[in-house]
Amino acid sequence: MKFNTIAIGISLLGSIVISAQKPLYKDPKQPVEARIQDLLKRMTPEEKFWQCFMIPGDLDHVPKGQYAHGIFGLQVSAGNQGGGAAGQMLTYNANEDAEKLTQKINAIQKYFVEESRLGIPIIPFDEALHGLVREGATAFPQAIGLAATFNPELVKRVSTAIARNLS
Repeated sequence: MKFNTIAIGISLLGSIVISAQKPLYKDPKQPVEARIQDLLKRMTPEEKFWQCFMIPGDLDHVPKGQYAHGIFGLQVSAGNQGGGAAGQMLTYNANEDAEKLTQKINAIQKYFVEESRLGIPIIPFDEALHGLVREGATAFPQAIGLAATFNPELVKRVSTAIARNLS
């Protein structure tokens, strides 16, 4: 009887230690709403601010700790062309094949999960609403622009061209 009591006590202590180490927001067994509320309570105003931003960049030349606050997303393999208005113009590294880009994105994701304070994953993205912005790629107007033409035949031609390029 004494052995069972000790085993139960050790088991309960282990559960307490494990739950103290793993925040509620990281526990997939918890309800989503509870996880969200737990995460929001833990976030600083700066961390919430940075969760509103998707910026171009990689982690190739980023000082350690630069993104300790996290960020919503990175337009991977893209960078701005300078300060001022030129900062809105992007350059793209089109020399990466899918495997290399996947490895880069996995490394970036690992950085944010392991190195940012709360371990919030990012959303990696690329320009894709109307075409991939890379050397030799075709970019079409966005859907709202196509709709504004009131030309169903034009929309059909554009969507057919996109479908052919995807296959």
